[in-house]
Amino acid sequence: MARFSSSWGTHLGSALAVGGLLVAMVSCGSRTGLFGPDSDFFTGDAAREATADAGPDGVVACVPGRFTFELALTQLMFVVDRSRSMRFTLEGADIVPRRMWRWTLLQNALRGTIVSFDEQIAMGAKFFPEVLSPSDTSAQRSCRTETGIGIAPARGNAQAILDVFDATIPLGGTPTAEAIRSAASFLTQTRSTSRTIVLATDGAPNCNGDLDGDTCVCTAVSSNGLPVSCAGGTRNYSCLDDGHTIATIREATEDLKIPVYVIGIGGLEQPEFLKVLDAMAVAGGRPLPGPTRHYNVQSESELTVALETIRDSVAKCTYLTPSAPTDPNKISVEIDGMSIPRDQTKTNGWDWIDQAFGELAFFGPACTLAQGADGPPAVVTGVVTCDE
Repeated sequence: MARFSSSWGTHLGSALAVGGLLVAMVSCGSRTGLFGPDSDFFTGDAAREATADAGPDGVVACVPGRFTFELALTQLMFVVDRSRSMRFTLEGADIVPRRMWRWTLLQNALRGTIVSFDEQIAMGAKFFPEVLSPSDTSAQRSCRTETGIGIAPARGNAQAILDVFDATIPLGGTPTAEAIRSAASFLTQTRSTSRTIVLATDGAPNCNGDLDGDTCVCTAVSSNGLPVSCAGGTRNYSCLDDGHTIATIREATEDLKIPVYVIGIGGLEQPEFLKVLDAMAVAGGRPLPGPTRHYNVQSESELTVALETIRDSVAKCTYLTPSAPTDPNKISVEIDGMSIPRDQTKTNGWDWIDQAFGELAFFGPACTLAQGADGPPAVVTGVVTCDE
């Protein structure tokens, strides 16, 4: 996995979320018909017994035995920042040709990574804030984020997502928390599938009108890039909304079982906000190892590598077991016959994403091993023991 240097800048219009990753991953649609006809997970008496005992809404029963796991079909939600600072260069320069915008670099990187997976991943997108007129300077409207999403997850959506970049121009603030909340809420409507959000942003979250501009950390900057005060007027919308945003991501990950990847794009303007991105990545359950926890990118090639890494992780390293033990540790997992330990730090090994639904994922070198060596994914099997 590539390592990315870390820096994050803020501005009233500085946040990009790809999440959603991008983005959300849900358990296997083949059980529910969401992605096509049902498929056989395993055969024989154990198969018939597990099928008969399966709980409602895809909840998996515990049936003892050895099983072959199925690669999960994925819903991936991109939550994409459309704030004003997405028109900056990666270095933070303003008033530059469109081809140099962070917005354009993200579009190029997405084109190079998602088109080839168009029929393998059900992709959707939530762009934030809503489209804004250049003449509208209202702080409230600059932070507007409608309930719901723009593009619902489906296979064949890659071009529709890319077209939004050509059809709209980045303007406004950075309502990251509300965008994540809306995306996660939408994804819970398809509880029986495997879900993942990838959030990519170029600045600190703001747009929380309930914060006190006289006491908050201000994300606004002057024309020469220096921090300014948020005191007075409607500047409270420029207050750093870190606590609310981190809590929203944590709720999506821990309560709704929707992991959130965090990508930071450019952001050299105010690098002191790096710790906010790192805290968001930790809350999302998919941080990078080492001192920098989020994917920080300072070039289009780094952005492409980050997206490829996340794409492969959600598309090739998440599996479904047809039998889920009541005790989370009463299962042994193998990749091509090699025993893989459970690793709750999600660094190298496997861990549950949603035990009740039989969803688990591989991380680090184990994820690479599951992808196979320049060929089809490896064979993943396991032995389940059930309490008497």
